Amino acid sequence: MIDYFSIIHKHIDPDSQTYPIYITHVHMVTKKALDIARKMDCSSDQITFIEEASMLHDIGIVGVDDPDIYCFGQEEYLAHPRIGFDILQSESLPKHARVALCHTGVGITKQEIIDQNLPLPHADLFPETPEEKIISFADLFYGKGGNLWEERSTKRVRTTLAKHGEEKVALFEEWYHELESYV
Repeated sequence: MIDYFSIIHKHIDPDSQTYPIYITHVHMVTKKALDIARKMDCSSDQITFIEEASMLHDIGIVGVDDPDIYCFGQEEYLAHPRIGFDILQSESLPKHARVALCHTGVGITKQEIIDQNLPLPHADLFPETPEEKIISFADLFYGKGGNLWEERSTKRVRTTLAKHGEEKVALFEEWYHELESYV
């Protein structure tokens, strides 16, 4: 198992105001993802990877400018998947980097990235492996604002996704039906 705390501490000062927000969020996502993975009888290697990647999936927030989470970087919030990808690639963790890059919502198309001029690579960025889907699914239920410990309802997740198009809700429904017996 990699020492994900050393990677987190390298990029987020444990004494910073960002740290408790980050750690609470990734802890909650990790817990939900691991609960699902264990119920699905994932292998020990899959479970280890899910734990590591869940704890690191949002590391890219360090490079964004979002005062609400005490991040004062140079880029807009939506750049955090790309920044996280770059950080985890530099740590020689390509599979973890892919989770960071593709964990936003239920995924985003190349055309959406181009049309909305998003600060992401021009590619379809969707979770593909079971591990990536489990982590992305779990992430939908926790935010970084408000009550960090409170799990969002599926209704709230659907409402949030609907702002980005009904196709996002439809994909969430597919994931939900695939995973609901494990949630």
